Amino acid sequence: MKKALSLAAVAILAFAGAAFAAEGYDLKVSAASGKSGNKATATVTIKPKGAYHVNLEYPHKLILTAPDGVTVEKAKLVAADAKISKDELSFSVVATAAAPGKRTIEAELKGAVCDEKTCLPFTEKVSIPVEAK
Repeated sequence: MKKALSLAAVAILAFAGAAFAAEGYDLKVSAASGKSGNKATATVTIKPKGAYHVNLEYPHKLILTAPDGVTVEKAKLVAADAKISKDELSFSVVATAAAPGKRTIEAELKGAVCDEKTCLPFTEKVSIPVEAK
């Protein structure tokens, strides 16, 4: 079941502004959109649900694999690069597309949300749309 959810998440996140809900959190991805040759920013955000909160001590990270024609400001973002509170974990991905068109940055997001009794560490495959005009 977990594998099926992960595959569904990958399919869903292929679209701009996509969202995915897991047991203890919602995952949302916004596209990086702008003129080719200019920096554009996408956002990958986790919002805990119910009694869960973002684990402030976990070594959260987002590892990016940019396609040909796209450069990223930083290929590995860590907790120090993120906006983190108990209510939200958010990474800003700064990308530059060399030419007009649509491309996708593939990424792996690692994090954890917790409630009073347990923590749910997670690893999600994330697709970040890059749209250049």
